[in-house]
Amino acid sequence: MDMIFAVAGAMFLAYAGILMIYYHMRLKERHEKTSKLMLNGVTSFRRGVYEKALAYFKIAYQHSEKIKDYPTMAEALYHMGLVYQEQDEVENAVVMFHAAAEIYNEINDAAGVEKSNKAADSLKS
Repeated sequence: MDMIFAVAGAMFLAYAGILMIYYHMRLKERHEKTSKLMLNGVTSFRRGVYEKALAYFKIAYQHSEKIKDYPTMAEALYHMGLVYQEQDEVENAVVMFHAAAEIYNEINDAAGVEKSNKAADSLKS
């Protein structure tokens, strides 16, 4: 009887280990997807293709929101603000910078809060 419990316990531990590996790989895939979206957005932004950049940042935001990746959510909002700033859509830019600052504040990212607030303040002058 003890042998049965030992085998069952070993099988349970092996199954749990496999599940942990599976979920770790899925999480990594999700973060890689978001990173690629952000990279495509930044590349488009630097090339001056603002509508495309904005689309990438919006998708990156939505995807990071689904997986609760708050740092990327904030970065996506910040970059959307930069796009709106370049398009002279000051009100939209300020809204994005403030939204980014809120998330940065929630995750205790002081540098993120500072850069977002500086960007918003520079547009109010």
